[in-house]
Amino acid sequence: MYTTAVVVGAGQAGLAMSSCLARRGIDHVVLERGRVGERWRSERWDSLKLLTPNWMTRLPGFAYAGPDPDGFMSMPDVADFFSAYARSFDAPVIGETTVFAARHRGAGYELETSTGVYRCTMLIAATGAAATPAIPEIAAGVPSRIDQISPKYYRRPDQLAPGGVLIVGASASGIQLAREIQLSGRQVTLAVGRHTRMPRSYRGVDIHRWLDRLGTLDRGHDTFPDLEAARREPSLQLVGTAEGRNVDLVELHRLGVELAGRLDGFTGRRARFDRSLRASAAGAD
Repeated sequence: MYTTAVVVGAGQAGLAMSSCLARRGIDHVVLERGRVGERWRSERWDSLKLLTPNWMTRLPGFAYAGPDPDGFMSMPDVADFFSAYARSFDAPVIGETTVFAARHRGAGYELETSTGVYRCTMLIAATGAAATPAIPEIAAGVPSRIDQISPKYYRRPDQLAPGGVLIVGASASGIQLAREIQLSGRQVTLAVGRHTRMPRSYRGVDIHRWLDRLGTLDRGHDTFPDLEAARREPSLQLVGTAEGRNVDLVELHRLGVELAGRLDGFTGRRARFDRSLRASAAGAD
Protein backbone atom coordinates (compact mmCIF):
# COMPACT_ATOMS: atom_id res chain seq x y z
CA MET A 1 0.00 0.00 0.00
CA TYR A 2 1.25 3.51 -0.81
CA THR A 3 0.30 6.70 1.02
CA THR A 4 2.00 10.07 1.30
CA ALA A 5 2.64 9.78 5.04
CA VAL A 6 2.69 7.01 7.63
CA VAL A 7 2.41 7.79 11.33
CA VAL A 8 3.56 4.99 13.65
CA GLY A 9 1.68 5.06 16.94
CA ALA A 10 -1.89 6.09 17.81
CA GLY A 11 -1.24 7.79 21.13
CA GLN A 12 -1.46 11.51 21.78
CA ALA A 13 1.47 12.46 19.52
CA GLY A 14 0.43 10.23 16.63
CA LEU A 15 -3.20 11.35 16.72
CA ALA A 16 -2.22 15.01 16.98
CA MET A 17 0.00 14.60 13.92
CA SER A 18 -2.83 12.83 12.10
CA SER A 19 -5.14 15.76 12.84
CA CYS A 20 -2.59 18.24 11.50
CA LEU A 21 -2.04 16.17 8.33
CA ALA A 22 -5.79 15.85 7.77
CA ARG A 23 -6.27 19.61 8.06
CA ARG A 24 -3.70 20.08 5.33
CA GLY A 25 -5.29 17.49 3.07
CA ILE A 26 -2.29 15.13 3.23
CA ASP A 27 -3.28 11.49 2.75
CA HIS A 28 -1.88 9.24 5.46
CA VAL A 29 -2.48 6.27 7.74
CA VAL A 30 -1.73 5.77 11.44
CA LEU A 31 -0.35 2.33 12.25
CA GLU A 32 -0.97 1.09 15.81
CA ARG A 33 0.26 -2.20 17.27
CA GLY A 34 -2.88 -2.53 19.40
CA ARG A 35 -5.75 -0.15 20.03
CA VAL A 36 -5.83 3.65 20.10
CA GLY A 37 -3.91 4.69 23.21
CA GLU A 38 -2.69 1.14 23.76
CA ARG A 39 0.10 2.01 26.16
CA TRP A 40 -2.37 3.85 28.40
CA ARG A 41 -4.59 0.78 28.38
CA SER A 42 -2.09 -1.99 29.01
CA GLU A 43 1.15 -0.54 30.39
CA ARG A 44 -0.02 1.45 33.41
CA TRP A 45 -0.89 0.37 36.94
CA ASP A 46 -4.57 0.11 37.88
CA SER A 47 -4.81 3.08 40.25
CA LEU A 48 -2.74 5.54 38.20
CA LYS A 49 -4.25 8.91 37.35
CA LEU A 50 -2.84 11.77 35.31
CA LEU A 51 -0.72 14.29 37.21
CA THR A 52 -2.33 17.11 35.24
CA PRO A 53 -5.94 18.24 35.86
CA ASN A 54 -8.59 17.60 33.23
CA TRP A 55 -8.67 21.21 31.97
CA MET A 56 -5.13 20.70 30.69
CA THR A 57 -6.10 17.64 28.62
CA ARG A 58 -6.27 19.00 25.11
CA LEU A 59 -5.05 18.15 21.64
CA PRO A 60 -5.24 20.10 18.35
CA GLY A 61 -8.90 20.92 17.79
CA PHE A 62 -10.10 18.94 20.82
CA ALA A 63 -10.23 19.44 24.58
CA TYR A 64 -11.78 18.04 27.73
CA ALA A 65 -15.37 19.29 28.05
CA GLY A 66 -16.68 17.24 30.97
CA PRO A 67 -18.16 18.25 34.33
CA ASP A 68 -14.96 17.98 36.39
CA PRO A 69 -12.25 20.26 34.93
CA ASP A 70 -10.18 20.14 38.14
CA GLY A 71 -10.32 16.34 38.44
CA PHE A 72 -7.75 13.82 37.22
CA MET A 73 -8.31 11.19 34.55
CA SER A 74 -7.84 7.50 35.24
CA MET A 75 -6.02 5.45 32.60
CA PRO A 76 -9.29 4.14 31.04
CA ASP A 77 -10.48 7.76 30.91
CA VAL A 78 -7.32 8.78 29.05
CA ALA A 79 -7.72 5.96 26.53
CA ASP A 80 -11.39 6.89 26.01
CA PHE A 81 -10.40 10.54 25.49
CA PHE A 82 -7.95 9.54 22.75
CA SER A 83 -10.55 7.27 21.12
CA ALA A 84 -13.07 10.14 21.10
CA TYR A 85 -10.42 12.41 19.59
CA ALA A 86 -9.69 9.89 16.82
CA ARG A 87 -13.42 9.62 16.03
CA SER A 88 -13.83 13.41 15.99
CA PHE A 89 -11.90 13.71 12.71
CA ASP A 90 -12.18 10.11 11.52
CA ALA A 91 -8.47 9.41 11.98
CA PRO A 92 -7.28 6.73 9.54
CA VAL A 93 -6.00 4.38 12.26
CA ILE A 94 -5.09 0.83 11.29
CA GLY A 95 -5.00 -1.12 14.54
CA GLU A 96 -3.44 -4.44 15.47
CA THR A 97 -0.56 -3.65 13.14
CA THR A 98 2.99 -4.03 14.41
CA VAL A 99 5.79 -2.32 12.50
CA PHE A 100 8.82 -4.61 12.33
CA ALA A 101 11.15 -2.49 10.22
CA ALA A 102 11.36 0.76 8.24
CA ARG A 103 13.85 1.23 5.41
CA HIS A 104 14.77 3.95 2.96
CA ARG A 105 13.50 3.11 -0.52
CA GLY A 106 14.35 5.67 -3.19
CA ALA A 107 12.91 9.02 -2.14
CA GLY A 108 10.71 7.49 0.54
CA TYR A 109 10.32 4.65 2.99
CA GLU A 110 9.13 1.05 3.04
CA LEU A 111 7.63 -0.39 6.23
CA GLU A 112 7.40 -4.08 6.97
CA THR A 113 4.41 -4.74 9.22
CA SER A 114 2.30 -7.59 10.53
CA THR A 115 -0.44 -6.71 8.03
CA GLY A 116 1.67 -6.11 4.95
CA VAL A 117 4.08 -3.65 3.35
CA TYR A 118 3.46 0.13 3.39
CA ARG A 119 5.29 2.66 1.24
CA CYS A 120 5.33 6.38 1.87
CA THR A 121 7.15 9.64 1.23
CA MET A 122 7.00 10.87 4.86
CA LEU A 123 7.45 8.73 7.97
CA ILE A 124 6.55 10.00 11.46
CA ALA A 125 7.63 7.93 14.46
CA ALA A 126 5.20 8.62 17.32
CA THR A 127 5.93 5.60 19.46
CA GLY A 128 6.64 7.58 22.63
CA ALA A 129 9.75 8.70 24.46
CA ALA A 130 9.50 5.97 27.11
CA ALA A 131 8.46 2.94 25.09
CA THR A 132 11.19 0.77 26.64
CA PRO A 133 11.84 0.77 30.41
CA ALA A 134 15.22 2.31 31.29
CA ILE A 135 16.67 -0.36 33.57
CA PRO A 136 19.93 0.84 35.21
CA GLU A 137 23.04 -1.35 35.01
CA ILE A 138 22.94 -1.89 38.78
CA ALA A 139 19.91 -4.14 38.25
CA ALA A 140 22.24 -6.84 36.92
CA GLY A 141 23.69 -7.20 40.43
CA VAL A 142 20.36 -7.94 42.11
CA PRO A 143 20.38 -11.51 43.50
CA SER A 144 18.33 -13.87 41.34
CA ARG A 145 16.14 -14.80 44.31
CA ILE A 146 14.80 -11.24 44.43
CA ASP A 147 12.00 -10.47 41.97
CA GLN A 148 12.41 -7.34 39.85
CA ILE A 149 9.61 -5.50 38.08
CA SER A 150 9.36 -2.17 36.23
CA PRO A 151 6.30 0.11 36.44
CA LYS A 152 5.45 -0.97 32.88
CA TYR A 153 4.48 -4.40 34.21
CA TYR A 154 3.24 -3.47 37.69
CA ARG A 155 -0.56 -3.44 38.12
CA ARG A 156 -1.43 -3.72 41.84
CA PRO A 157 0.22 -4.67 45.18
CA ASP A 158 -1.21 -8.20 45.35
CA GLN A 159 0.76 -9.28 42.27
CA LEU A 160 4.05 -8.81 44.14
CA ALA A 161 5.85 -11.67 45.86
CA PRO A 162 5.58 -11.78 49.68
CA GLY A 163 7.99 -9.66 51.72
CA GLY A 164 9.32 -6.13 51.79
CA VAL A 165 9.56 -3.99 48.68
CA LEU A 166 12.42 -1.75 47.55
CA ILE A 167 11.46 1.04 45.15
CA VAL A 168 14.30 2.76 43.34
CA GLY A 169 13.56 6.37 42.41
CA ALA A 170 11.51 9.05 44.17
CA SER A 171 9.96 11.09 41.39
CA ALA A 172 6.28 10.83 40.45
CA SER A 173 6.06 7.08 39.77
CA GLY A 174 8.26 6.08 42.71
CA ILE A 175 6.36 8.05 45.35
CA GLN A 176 2.96 6.93 44.07
CA LEU A 177 3.94 3.27 44.13
CA ALA A 178 5.62 3.64 47.52
CA ARG A 179 2.43 5.05 49.01
CA GLU A 180 0.14 2.47 47.42
CA ILE A 181 2.26 -0.53 48.36
CA GLN A 182 2.92 0.72 51.92
CA LEU A 183 -0.82 1.22 52.47
CA SER A 184 -1.44 -2.34 51.26
CA GLY A 185 0.40 -3.60 54.36
CA ARG A 186 3.85 -4.17 52.85
CA GLN A 187 7.00 -2.56 54.23
CA VAL A 188 8.48 -0.28 51.58
CA THR A 189 12.00 1.13 51.37
CA LEU A 190 12.43 4.02 48.93
CA ALA A 191 15.84 4.74 47.41
CA VAL A 192 15.83 8.52 46.88
CA GLY A 193 17.79 10.35 44.20
CA ARG A 194 17.29 13.76 42.59
CA HIS A 195 13.67 14.84 42.47
CA THR A 196 11.57 17.99 42.26
CA ARG A 197 9.29 18.56 45.23
CA MET A 198 6.21 20.64 44.50
CA PRO A 199 2.92 21.19 46.36
CA ARG A 200 -0.22 19.84 44.71
CA SER A 201 -1.96 23.14 45.41
CA TYR A 202 -1.07 26.63 46.58
CA ARG A 203 -3.61 28.98 48.24
CA GLY A 204 -6.34 26.51 47.36
CA VAL A 205 -5.50 26.47 43.63
CA ASP A 206 -3.88 23.55 41.79
CA ILE A 207 -0.19 24.15 41.13
CA HIS A 208 -0.69 23.75 37.37
CA ARG A 209 -3.07 26.73 37.36
CA TRP A 210 -0.25 28.83 38.80
CA LEU A 211 2.29 27.46 36.30
CA ASP A 212 -0.14 28.16 33.46
CA ARG A 213 -0.88 31.74 34.59
CA LEU A 214 2.81 32.45 35.14
CA GLY A 215 3.61 31.34 31.60
CA THR A 216 5.92 28.57 32.80
CA LEU A 217 4.20 25.96 30.62
CA ASP A 218 4.60 28.13 27.49
CA ARG A 219 8.36 28.60 27.69
CA GLY A 220 10.20 27.72 24.50
CA HIS A 221 13.51 25.89 24.38
CA ASP A 222 15.30 29.10 23.47
CA THR A 223 14.39 30.71 26.83
CA PHE A 224 16.54 28.33 28.88
CA PRO A 225 20.13 29.44 29.52
CA ASP A 226 21.25 25.80 29.79
CA LEU A 227 18.99 23.55 27.72
CA GLU A 228 20.82 20.35 28.59
CA ALA A 229 20.46 21.07 32.30
CA ALA A 230 16.75 21.74 31.79
CA ARG A 231 16.35 18.40 30.02
CA ARG A 232 17.98 16.63 32.95
CA GLU A 233 15.54 18.09 35.48
CA PRO A 234 13.78 15.25 37.31
CA SER A 235 10.02 14.94 37.11
CA LEU A 236 7.73 16.44 39.72
CA GLN A 237 6.71 14.68 42.93
CA LEU A 238 2.99 14.90 42.24
CA VAL A 239 -0.05 12.64 42.42
CA GLY A 240 -3.46 13.25 40.89
CA THR A 241 -6.17 13.02 43.56
CA ALA A 242 -9.53 14.71 44.04
CA GLU A 243 -8.45 15.84 47.53
CA GLY A 244 -5.40 17.68 46.19
CA ARG A 245 -3.15 15.50 48.35
CA ASN A 246 0.56 16.15 48.66
CA VAL A 247 2.66 13.01 48.43
CA ASP A 248 6.29 13.74 49.25
CA LEU A 249 9.04 12.30 51.44
CA VAL A 250 7.50 13.79 54.56
CA GLU A 251 4.15 12.12 53.88
CA LEU A 252 5.77 8.80 52.98
CA HIS A 253 7.86 8.85 56.16
CA ARG A 254 4.68 9.48 58.17
CA LEU A 255 3.13 6.39 56.55
CA GLY A 256 6.10 4.28 57.61
CA VAL A 257 8.08 4.15 54.36
CA GLU A 258 11.80 3.78 55.09
CA LEU A 259 13.82 6.38 53.20
CA ALA A 260 17.37 5.76 51.99
CA GLY A 261 19.91 7.36 49.66
CA ARG A 262 20.71 6.20 46.17
CA LEU A 263 21.00 2.45 45.65
CA ASP A 264 24.72 1.69 45.52
CA GLY A 265 24.69 -2.07 44.92
CA PHE A 266 24.21 -5.41 46.63
CA THR A 267 26.29 -7.58 48.92
CA GLY A 268 24.55 -10.92 48.83
CA ARG A 269 20.91 -10.17 49.68
CA ARG A 270 21.83 -6.88 51.37
CA ALA A 271 21.23 -3.63 49.51
CA ARG A 272 23.76 -0.83 49.94
CA PHE A 273 22.79 2.85 49.82
CA ASP A 274 24.94 5.96 49.65
CA ARG A 275 24.64 8.90 52.07
CA SER A 276 22.96 11.34 49.66
CA LEU A 277 19.45 11.30 51.20
CA ARG A 278 19.86 14.51 53.20
CA ALA A 279 21.37 16.38 50.23
CA SER A 280 18.72 15.09 47.80
CA ALA A 281 15.89 16.12 50.11
CA ALA A 282 17.44 19.54 50.76
CA GLY A 283 18.00 20.11 47.05
CA ALA A 284 14.37 19.28 46.27
CA ASP A 285 13.15 21.64 48.98
